[in-house]
This record gives sequence, structure tokens and C-alpha cells, in this order.
Amino acid sequence: MKDAVAVVLFAGLGTRMRSRRQKGLHVAAGRPLVWYPVDAALRAGFAKVVLVIGHQAEVVADAVRGLFPGAPVEFAVQAEQKGTAHATMCARPHCEGFRNAVVVNGDMAVLRPESLRALCDAFTASGGLFALTSAMLPDPTGYGRILRDADGMPAEIVEERDATPAQRAIREGNVGVYASAADVLFGMLSGVGSANAKKEFYFTDVVKALRDAGKPVGLHVVEDADEALQVNDRAGLAEVEAALHRRKARELMAAGVTIRQPATVMIDVDCAVGPDSEVWPGVEMHAGTVVGAGCSIGRGCVLTNVRIGDGVAVKPYCVMTDAVVEDEAQMGPFSHLRPASVVRRGAHVGNFVEMKKTVLGPGAKANHLTYLGDCTVGAKANIGAGTITCNYDGVHKLPTEIGDGAFIGSDTQLVAPVKVGKDAYVAAGATIVKDVPDGALAITRVEQKNVEGYTARRRARTAK
Repeated sequence: MKDAVAVVLFAGLGTRMRSRRQKGLHVAAGRPLVWYPVDAALRAGFAKVVLVIGHQAEVVADAVRGLFPGAPVEFAVQAEQKGTAHATMCARPHCEGFRNAVVVNGDMAVLRPESLRALCDAFTASGGLFALTSAMLPDPTGYGRILRDADGMPAEIVEERDATPAQRAIREGNVGVYASAADVLFGMLSGVGSANAKKEFYFTDVVKALRDAGKPVGLHVVEDADEALQVNDRAGLAEVEAALHRRKARELMAAGVTIRQPATVMIDVDCAVGPDSEVWPGVEMHAGTVVGAGCSIGRGCVLTNVRIGDGVAVKPYCVMTDAVVEDEAQMGPFSHLRPASVVRRGAHVGNFVEMKKTVLGPGAKANHLTYLGDCTVGAKANIGAGTITCNYDGVHKLPTEIGDGAFIGSDTQLVAPVKVGKDAYVAAGATIVKDVPDGALAITRVEQKNVEGYTARRRARTAK
């Protein structure tokens, strides 16, 4: 593949998306659409990828440079969209010096590197002139149809709007991925016409021209019809994303992860889950989330850029963003980790506990109805129910420090900046505005007073 260049066509705006954003920048399963074919081509082993861009060219190019820093990716601009043949011709200057070229429609997010390599094999086996990729589709609507000759080889591709009713009944669709000798490709494309319903230059005209000239055309049929999915509108985007999530779930299950009701989970392509972990229905993982081995991720959890160690139990309906949970910790249910929060090894974060920019030390516990913001909690400290750190004075966020082994009673307000020392106790219902020394007990509650006979006197007054 070192003598081949990959040309990815992504110049169109995607008008049916009804968006100001260029189609390639819409996101599916955690990555912009343009990332997928470029990544597939690079992983397939092509020496260079040429991305043909048009609408919002600089925005798309900057995005791709950020996604593939240092990769052999170049850009060709199609200033006016005149069909796939014209778009490919725009890449010609970038293909000089390469013997062969593979052309890929840019919105094919489900296409695998293995399919690109299989196409190249079919190309070589057929004589090294031209080959294309097809799929047997349950519903071929929107795809060009493959017409085969008496020997079963591709004879022509007919675009749907140019097809007869009989041709539209054919289920084998053109995927939009081609391999060609570079001289054949650009020589043939310079001669294709626009005698079709859209008055555009079609790349697919090359197949008929070659066969009419008596030249062979190879064919690779993908095993998974999902690889043929293309994004033309928002419904297509949803379909492609669902296919990517299905594939990711299959990959994880093959690697030893148990997924309950895999059709309900959304695990993006850049996420990872270790073996012997369980993922329950309705779970979402985004932005490179990594879950270790032997974990349980409960129903309805949403994890975004989270690092979870081994043996962690995350109970149902936890939400975590930009956070770290170390080995053997327990989370939830209904706990919320906001950015820059860290739960150390063996710590417990319980129901309706929210943490923001907080470190909960090894073995520490915050089990009920608590807010910890801008806070450091020492090892084996206990945070009682209803505790809050009052970390915001209206202008600044201020820190709270709780020492190792400290015990914070229920319904405590810690008014930052404040420190509670090692092995210190804070009595329930306290409002702490001063530092508490190591080993001390802090009490701020008002002295209790009991009024004897109050109920009887009150009832007597009410009865009059």
C-alpha cells in the first residue's frame, strides 16, 4: 500500500443536514464524520491521504490537522461542486508519483480499514486497472445499483435517479469506494460526461467506459452492509452513529466485557472497557472514557472523559465528567462528579453526592446528600449526610481542607477557606468558620432548651 494514495471526497456542504456546519464536522459516536475515512485510510496503510474539501474548507482543514497532527494528510480544494469525478480530478496534483489510488466518499463513517485492504486485493487480482466496492443492502434506496454481466462481474453502475424500475429493484449497491491505477483513473475521469439527471460528472461512469473498452473491473463485496451507510441528513447521521455504537459494543464483548442489552448503550469509538467488567442498560461513555477491569457500570450512567480504575462499582444513574475514580472505589447511585474531581482508592461516594474540583482520599466516605466543592478530603475521613462546603463568596472559589481520619457530622456547613485537622470531629449541625485543630471537637449549635408543659398550654389556648 506504500505505492498508493487515498483520496477522500468531502467537499459538499450537505444541504440536507439543514445546518450551517459543514457535514464533515457533524459528530457521530464521539468523532466528526471527516475523521472516520481519514483514520481508516491511515490505518489501512496508505502512504498519503488527500482530503478534497470545498465548503468551509479552512475550517475543515484546521479540524483535520488537529485530529491527525503530523499525519501524511494533504488538502485539495474543489471550489465548485460538480460531482465525484470532478472532485477526484481536483486531487490529481497531490497524487503525482503514486502508482495507484483509492477514492472514498467522505461520509462513510462505518467503513473499516480491512475493507480498504480487501478492495486493494481485489484490484490486484483483477489485473491492477480498476476495482470497486459494493454491498448487498436491505434497502438500496439512494445508492447507485451494480449491473453485472453474464460472468458476474460489474458491467455498469447506474445512479438511482437515472435507473429504470427494474434496475432500482437490484439490492446490490455501490458503496462509493474505488481502487485504480493512477494513470487509468485520471485519464478516464478527464473524459467522463454529464448526460444524467443532475448534469454532474459521475465517477461511476468510469466502470462502463472501462468495460466497453474490454478492460477488467474488480469487485469487493463488504460482509457488513453497515459499512455502506452514508450520511445525507440527520436521520442518516443517527443511523451511522447507531451502527458505530453497535460495532463498539461487539468489539468490547469479544474482548471479555459483559454488556446487558447492548442495543441500549452508547459507547463512543475512543472509549475503552477492561475485561470482566459489566455495563448495564442505558449507559453512555464519551470523550475517551476508560473503564478498568472487573468494574460494574450501573444502568443509566453517563461518563464523559472519565478514568475509572479496576474493581470499581458505579451504581445506577451516576454522572461524571472530566474526573478520576481509582481502584475499588464505590459510586452512587445518583452521584455527580464534576470536572477535576478525584475519588481515591477504596473511597465511597453515595447517593445524591456532588463533587467539584475535589479529591476524596483513600478509604474516605461521603455517602449521603452532600456537596464538596474545591475541597481536599484526607484518607478514611467520614463526611456526614447533608454536609456542604460553602466554597463561593460571590467572587472567588475558596478551598476547604479536611484531614485524615476526620469525622464531619451531618448537616455541617464548612465556610471556606477553612481547615479541619487530622482526626478532628465536627458535631452535627455545625457551621464551621474557623480552622479546627488536629484531634479537636468543633461544636457551634445553640444550647437546647426544653419548655415543660408547652403542649397542654397551647391546646388550652387554642380551645378558647
